[in-house]
Amino acid sequence: MNRFLLEASWEVANKVGGIHTVLKEKAPFIKEKFGDEYLVIGPYVKDTGFQEFNALQLPPLFKEVVEETEKFGIHVFYGEWLVEGRPRGFLIDFNELMMKANMFKYELWDVFKIDSTRTGRDYEEPITWAKATSIFLKHFCQHFTGRKIVIHTHEWLAGSILLFEKFNTLPSVSTVFTTHATVLGRSLASAGVNFWETFSSIKPDEEAKRYGVEARHGIEKYAAQYARIFSTVSSPLTIEAHHFLGRKPDAILPNGLDFKRFPTVEEMAHAHRKYRESIREFILFFFSPYFRVETSNSIQLFISGRPEIKNKGIDVYIKALGRLNKKLGKDDKNVYAFIFVPGETRDIDHTLAHNLSLYRNIEERIDEMTNELKSRLLHYLVHKKQARTGGLFTKDEFVEFAKMFSSIRHESDIPLSTHIPSPNDPIMKLLRLENLTNAKDDKVKIIYYPSYLSSTDGLLNINYEDAVSGFHLGVFPSFYEPWGYTPLESSASGVLTITTDTTGFADFLQKHTKQSNKNPGIFIIGRKGRTDTATVQLVTDVMQKIVRLNKQDRVENKLEARRLAQSCEWKKLISYYFEMYKKLLP
Repeated sequence: MNRFLLEASWEVANKVGGIHTVLKEKAPFIKEKFGDEYLVIGPYVKDTGFQEFNALQLPPLFKEVVEETEKFGIHVFYGEWLVEGRPRGFLIDFNELMMKANMFKYELWDVFKIDSTRTGRDYEEPITWAKATSIFLKHFCQHFTGRKIVIHTHEWLAGSILLFEKFNTLPSVSTVFTTHATVLGRSLASAGVNFWETFSSIKPDEEAKRYGVEARHGIEKYAAQYARIFSTVSSPLTIEAHHFLGRKPDAILPNGLDFKRFPTVEEMAHAHRKYRESIREFILFFFSPYFRVETSNSIQLFISGRPEIKNKGIDVYIKALGRLNKKLGKDDKNVYAFIFVPGETRDIDHTLAHNLSLYRNIEERIDEMTNELKSRLLHYLVHKKQARTGGLFTKDEFVEFAKMFSSIRHESDIPLSTHIPSPNDPIMKLLRLENLTNAKDDKVKIIYYPSYLSSTDGLLNINYEDAVSGFHLGVFPSFYEPWGYTPLESSASGVLTITTDTTGFADFLQKHTKQSNKNPGIFIIGRKGRTDTATVQLVTDVMQKIVRLNKQDRVENKLEARRLAQSCEWKKLISYYFEMYKKLLP
């Protein structure tokens, strides 16, 4: 091997956020291109270290590098990341160095004046891992002197690797730093600052200190300036990074999807029907203790993402639902709006859990009786008699079901959530402000689901990706979203999708695809330069239009959403990475 591509991230074999998805899904394409010359580097995290990593015997090729590193009290695990392609790599155990975290913080202050006095463990762990990794990489580069080596780091969490050691002074070593969102941009957006229109008046270092993110911002800024190639994931983020980090990015590396995870166009209809029925069944079980539920003529929509109320547009979504609830008439379809956003909860709603269990027991009992019921129904049809429930079910069966239904529990108020949220839950507060209370006559009803979806969660019992296929519409009116995986995943599933022009994903579509005016599939809301109130009105209008679409138009939009999403397949977008690496690894 005459060259190495080393990719380091806090999220290699360590699922924390969206960057894990990026790294995992592009890994097989990088591995196919570079083979064993491609190595990943991540943290060894206690308790979860080997959930995604299979330790292997260390090859002689790397023995000396690891031995030299371990002299510093750093244990190095060699193995394969358990994702498609099985890329080989290293997990760096930084735990024994944690007692020296203050030394590493001082090192960054002494050289770069990065002030970390207001940081905690969520800062100390990544920089300690980065310090340990920089020691490992130093010995790696020294051992393989003369071979072309690229060190590619992601986000501030790995960015300090480039600050602890001067890798760019080594003639055969090149470095890349990629930011997927700036620390300052996320902080300003969370506070509601529309910084896109006020770049010239913002002093980045001062604002970072004001918002308490000066240490992370400092690492990000200097990593961007010290890397040979500085890259982002979208055009909007490129502009933002240039202003906040003081360097114009050299490359844009858009995020893709592995479409093998999603139903094919031929499978979409089947997947939609299957999971739509599961969702409708859940809606029935959720509301039927309180009033009669009609789901056959209804629209199911959702929002999902991190609990960033402003950045993710959760506030706009809820306010738009409040307006939609007032605008829909009695002849319009019923709307069931889900909120899949993890939040702090005190417990699951045990009344709901009890009722769900009871309903599913009733359903199982009916399944057991299916053959007998079919036989009885056939008897009526053959003899041209009108079927009556009194004839379909025996007296004992009626008593059995009556006992089951008598066990259904009711709460004093119709629930809004599957859990008992904390008293200060911001989503619950917004729902009440918009008078979204799940009253019987409301056209829009809410199910707030403040936990991660799972096929074994005892509630909906569906994984997130499968659940998405069952919805009619995904709504993601983000205020700050440098890329936007949630709208991309929604449209990849053949689901009509609302997003905004502030997202990198929408920007990519507008520049690289041609959308249908009649059936756009992905509805891009113009949020730049608009007030929240104006955005809410636009989202409301689009949702109302979608609710009123006929079936044929919905199908056309589903197909168009899928077509547009396919422009973001990794097999297409990986070329952006290859083009960048070609400059460094000829």
